[in-house]
Amino acid sequence: MFLRFYSQYMKRHYLLISLLLLVLQTSFGQNKSAALPSTYDRSSLTLILIDHSDSKLRDRFTTVEVPGKYFENKIEQKSIGVSFATGFDANSFANRLNQQKIGNQIISFCYSRQANGTMSADRFHERGLYNATDADVLKAKVTKLGMDVIKDYGGKIISKSYVAVLDYTGLREVNEGNSRGWYSDVKMYLFKIIFDDATQAILYNELWIYPDDSPEVKAKKKEAFDQMNFNLEFVSQASTPVSEQAFKIPPPNYPASLTQDQLLEVVLQTGLDKCLAKIEKNVEELKVKTTLYQTHPPRAKIGEKEGLKVDQCYFVYEYVYKRRTKSTKAVRRSVIRAKQVVDNRGVATGSSELSTFYQVASGRLKNGFTLQQHNEAGVGVYVGNEFGNVGGVSARIEKRGGGAVSIPAVYIFLEGGMQQKTYFRMYNNINEPLTNQNINFLRGDIGVAKGLHLIKILELAPYLSIGLEAAKNRDWNNDAQFNGNVLRSMYFKYGANLSLNLKYNIQAVGGIGGYLFLNAEDGKGEIVVGDQKVAYDYFFPDRAWGKAFSSYVGIRFQF
Repeated sequence: MFLRFYSQYMKRHYLLISLLLLVLQTSFGQNKSAALPSTYDRSSLTLILIDHSDSKLRDRFTTVEVPGKYFENKIEQKSIGVSFATGFDANSFANRLNQQKIGNQIISFCYSRQANGTMSADRFHERGLYNATDADVLKAKVTKLGMDVIKDYGGKIISKSYVAVLDYTGLREVNEGNSRGWYSDVKMYLFKIIFDDATQAILYNELWIYPDDSPEVKAKKKEAFDQMNFNLEFVSQASTPVSEQAFKIPPPNYPASLTQDQLLEVVLQTGLDKCLAKIEKNVEELKVKTTLYQTHPPRAKIGEKEGLKVDQCYFVYEYVYKRRTKSTKAVRRSVIRAKQVVDNRGVATGSSELSTFYQVASGRLKNGFTLQQHNEAGVGVYVGNEFGNVGGVSARIEKRGGGAVSIPAVYIFLEGGMQQKTYFRMYNNINEPLTNQNINFLRGDIGVAKGLHLIKILELAPYLSIGLEAAKNRDWNNDAQFNGNVLRSMYFKYGANLSLNLKYNIQAVGGIGGYLFLNAEDGKGEIVVGDQKVAYDYFFPDRAWGKAFSSYVGIRFQF
């Protein structure tokens, strides 16, 4: 009697899951922009290596970790033969993966399928709790079923299970000069398990083994599961070159270098991370979406659980109802970046802390707007001109470092400039006067900047850098004016740029800067006149302390 009651209860329970999924999909699908779903559920990832018969690659691939914003579906099959990727065709590739029953292995893992064919919902119930947001919890607490409703959400997670097939083509060991390490071209093919309502119904009604099933029925269901294919479909692909190197013989007091095996592990992990970042731009379901809870400052209930990092970019959308079409369209209202990220890695309780953002584009924010993850390269490019004693065409390329140091709006940059100038009184390296000199200056520096957001569309970025300038005249003769036909000096540069948004990723820039040049040197090193080292401004007085200033006007593009 109890077994019969339990069987009926289980069937009703899984019927409820299927109905709930159908209702959720229908309700969220009505009057919403197809380009921007209003909900986000954690996706799952399975990693498979394309095997090039390289035992070292196979061994080190086991160290590659699935990023924290994904669940990991671990299956027995870790690799497939290289012939799978030969002459890539999406449909045939998916068919060959289906022949390997990769989807069946994922379903078996999600439902903890045993050797006798029995399955359990414990794992996806647990994931459903972890996946739930505070909003889910608070809604569930006022329902009759309470937390069981949240557990039912776990079924949605299975339908968001992906397979990442990684191909490290051209993997080679680097051994050049004093450098050692690894290089590889990395390709990633992304597939998704097909787990629609019809497939779920078959699983729960025809393949799930219940306690009161007879031995014959249990055997039949087990065999039916083994014969069925839970198919995969192709979603997207990406590729990237990756390298990681270290010194063979490190300089004195240099930190300990990674071993060759450790360098290979970095290459393998970086390949996955970079390819995923590219694919996430194109696969809507993989982008984190959440609700804006507060506006001054902007705050939302996402954090490390969703892979949020400092300076990560999010678009802010408002759903606008269109009377003419009787539909709702997502309209972008602003752009924000993460400032402080909370550690929310745990089961939601209804009172999670909020991560804080800062606004980098114009537009009024309102509680309830939708935030959507927007992946970037984190690279900025300046192009412009400097005016002053030190001037000329100037360019800068920068990389955001906020995610690495957990400080917002930190930039590491490389900068270069070129200037032509005529000097009417100048001396050579033995203090002899020269005729009028047409000098070509070429300089480059590396530095760090810190952005300060004064208002939404203005960023003031003080900076400091160290660089080298080289001066040369085509008429200089080697060993007559300057050894090597060049005059050089190290310098420090300091200043600040003010960026005004034209768009969130395009700014007009103005700035001021100063230079502190050090001693002059030529091809033989520092120049000495008498017994004194000569400062750079001895040859170029306009580059003296207090005179070597410049102003900057340009444009900045961010990618």
